[in-house]
Amino acid sequence: MERTLVLDQPVKIGRSVARNRPATNNAIFDCKVLSRNHAVLWYENGKFYLQDTKSSNGTFVNNQRLSKGSEESAPREVCSGDIVQFGVDVMENSRKVTHGCIVATLKLYMPDGQEAKASPSTAVGGAVTSVSAQELYQLRTYLQEATHREQQIETKLATLQRLVSSTQEAATQSWNAMIDEDRLLQRLETLEAQLTTYSKNYPEDSVREEMRRLLDEKDQYETTAKESLRRVLQEKLDAVTKLADLERTLSTSEDELSHMKDLCETTQKELQELLEKQTTQNEQIAQLTEKLKAAEDQLKDVEENFEQEKKELENKLLEKNNDENKLLARIESLTAESDFTKEQLSAMKAKYENIKNGEISGLIKPVKDSSGLDNISFESADVKQALETSQREIFTLKDRLQIAQDELRQTEANVSQLKHEAELADSAEVGCLSTRARLQEELSENKAKSAASTALTEHLQSQIVALEDRLRMYEGESHKVKIYDDIYEDTLVRKKKNKNKLNEDDGEDTKDKESNDIGEITQDADTTLTIIPTKESCKESNVNGTVEEEEEKEEESKEGIIQESLLRSDILRLQALLDASRVTQEASDKEAARIREELAQASTAAITASHEASNLRQQLAASEALMSEKVKMVASLQNQVSRMEDSAKEVQAHLSTLTAKLKEEQDKVQAAQEEAHLLRKKLNKAEELASLTVQEAESLKVRIIGLEERMSQSTPTTPLIIPPSPRAPGLPSDVSRAETLTESDGQQGSTEEPAEATEVMERSDIPNGHPSQATPVVGTETKEQEINTLKDMVKKLQEELSQTQQQCTTLQERERALQQALEGETGKSADDSRPNRVDGVVTPTLNDGPLIAEKLESLREELESLKEERDHLRDKLGGVDEDYQLLALQNKTTIPTWVMAHGIRLLLPRPHHKADQKAVALSMVPLCILILGFITAFYDTLSALTGTTEFNPPS
Repeated sequence: MERTLVLDQPVKIGRSVARNRPATNNAIFDCKVLSRNHAVLWYENGKFYLQDTKSSNGTFVNNQRLSKGSEESAPREVCSGDIVQFGVDVMENSRKVTHGCIVATLKLYMPDGQEAKASPSTAVGGAVTSVSAQELYQLRTYLQEATHREQQIETKLATLQRLVSSTQEAATQSWNAMIDEDRLLQRLETLEAQLTTYSKNYPEDSVREEMRRLLDEKDQYETTAKESLRRVLQEKLDAVTKLADLERTLSTSEDELSHMKDLCETTQKELQELLEKQTTQNEQIAQLTEKLKAAEDQLKDVEENFEQEKKELENKLLEKNNDENKLLARIESLTAESDFTKEQLSAMKAKYENIKNGEISGLIKPVKDSSGLDNISFESADVKQALETSQREIFTLKDRLQIAQDELRQTEANVSQLKHEAELADSAEVGCLSTRARLQEELSENKAKSAASTALTEHLQSQIVALEDRLRMYEGESHKVKIYDDIYEDTLVRKKKNKNKLNEDDGEDTKDKESNDIGEITQDADTTLTIIPTKESCKESNVNGTVEEEEEKEEESKEGIIQESLLRSDILRLQALLDASRVTQEASDKEAARIREELAQASTAAITASHEASNLRQQLAASEALMSEKVKMVASLQNQVSRMEDSAKEVQAHLSTLTAKLKEEQDKVQAAQEEAHLLRKKLNKAEELASLTVQEAESLKVRIIGLEERMSQSTPTTPLIIPPSPRAPGLPSDVSRAETLTESDGQQGSTEEPAEATEVMERSDIPNGHPSQATPVVGTETKEQEINTLKDMVKKLQEELSQTQQQCTTLQERERALQQALEGETGKSADDSRPNRVDGVVTPTLNDGPLIAEKLESLREELESLKEERDHLRDKLGGVDEDYQLLALQNKTTIPTWVMAHGIRLLLPRPHHKADQKAVALSMVPLCILILGFITAFYDTLSALTGTTEFNPPS
């Protein structure tokens, strides 16, 4: 839909209301997104303007909004082809209806019917808006940041995937560990059940308390072992997670470091480019400023010259107007004088006619009346007046000639000045060459005219001189002329004939005729006046002589008339020259107006140059602002780089400390490896000893079974409580063998056992098997002493057990301290390797991350190998402990019988017979078994005290 608007006055653009309805010749639209007074469009000084009048939805020209909401915009020039949008699309939420805006393409026409110019944006690229360099730079930085963030997100996703995989592996490992732990718990429960079943067979409270205490210690040991294992696993998981975090932070810090280096390089390149552009722009600005100064100087010179020329031309114009007024006044005075002379001539003609009609008869005779003399005197006075008037005219002609010469000089001065102006215009602008040529042509024409005018003035001067000579001749001859009465009529006839001839010659111009008539009449008057006095003087002369003189006078009068006509023609020529000078003056005025227009064009060009210079200054300011921002950014980047270098130095120093600590840890690991090697050796020894004890226990079991069978076979029907009797000389070899074996077993079990126990065992033996060599009978006191010695041994064993427990606690504390130190070092390394944020930029602190990772991996592998060896050793020790526990349980089954036998034996005196000796020997076997059970029960503590094996505290 097209609408045609006539912009003879501003046109309002807005929404339709009751008073204003849409039409083809207005800018009212039926649109809800427009305001009532939305915008104004008008035409002024050859340009079209559009202004937003505080509309709510805005006005757009080529997709650029003129002002913010509810704010009046500045007038915006629009061109033909611009795309104008009034308002924006608004969606109504209640009915889900979208109200469209008004979009139109402008076609603007000037008053002469030509289409207005198109804007650069629409003429070249349509409605594409121009994008500034700053917006492009911001877009580039946004894209770089987006790509960097995308890369960081990808790296974080990769690390998360690695973490998920590692957590899955850790979950599987923890699941397996939990299953193993459940198995161990089940095994412990079975063992505890066995212990409870075994403990029910023993009614003694002391033994039960001792066994309960031992079981409690075992439970504590197992709980401590489990806790230590749990802590170790937790520490391992923490170390793995910390290591993963450190690796992730290291990778991210390296990526960010590379990114910052790339950014630094790009910014340095851009800074160099901007510096080069700034230098070029500074040079261009310097050149433009120089050109602007030169143009301003030229403009000032041109303005000064123009002002001077304007003043001079105005002065000349005033002078010309004054001269013209003077000439008009003179012409008016001359016309008045000519009218007066015409009146006088007409009066004289009337007189002459009266004289010719009434006094013809007195032509021959001289007139002697007084009235005639009066007439002659009057006529001579008239002639003098005519001469004076002619002289005045001559003087006026001289003045006019002088004025013409002055005007000629002024025109020459004007021509020289115009030539100078033409030269200045030629030096100021190349486009003035044509005007210079034209002025030179005008100058040549004026020179030709001036030469012609000079020639004309010279000719006029010569003519004036000739006329003055002739006037003098006329004045000299006027006193000598004598006219006779008989010739007067003939002279009048000749004068009429000559008058007719002159009228025929000068019949082209009426004014010339009138002037010629006036001149002829005056000349006739002169001639008549000159002829009248000759009547008295020539009375006696001959008629023939008078006729010749009359002919000469007629010729002279003809010549005077011709000269007078020539003078008048010269006057007309001078007037024509004056007109020509006026025309030249008008031409010079036109030339001055043209020069003024050129000056105005030059001033507009200078204004446009100043606008361009201001635009360039604004661009320079914008570029300088961008440069300052770039310099600040580079300074911040340099500060960040310096901080990163400082942090790198700190990390290197910390890395050196970590390497030293790593060496110390390696030394500790080597020491631990040596200790593990020693433990392996001791474990091998313990296994050998355990195998020997198992073999000895089995042989003892076999022997005990055989002895019980023998005792069951050889038990008398009498009770065992019998009086003591001497020991039989010959004991069975197996009993002595059993006693010796028990002694040897006791020595092998504990090499550093107290001497009292060995002595008691030796006393119970029978040397050489003869009754004569038997020891004396020991009474109840000796037995009590033995019991006391055994109690002392038990106390010593308890003290040794407490010492071993204290050593175990100290070792556990030492292990905890070592673990805490290791955790502190790992925490410090994690804190040192933690990324430092400087101004929102992550700076890495570890430059040798791969080396540390390799060393940590090697240490972890060594630690895993040591843990495997420890677990293997623990498994072996657990098997040995189980074997020991089985032996202890088997030995504990024999304790009650031994106690009963021992208690009975203590009440009886020492036997002297063979049967009594057998009973004594059988009563010593349970004692040996009890000692062996104690040794096997406290094997760990005894071996730790004796140094045969090293005590392994729970880790």
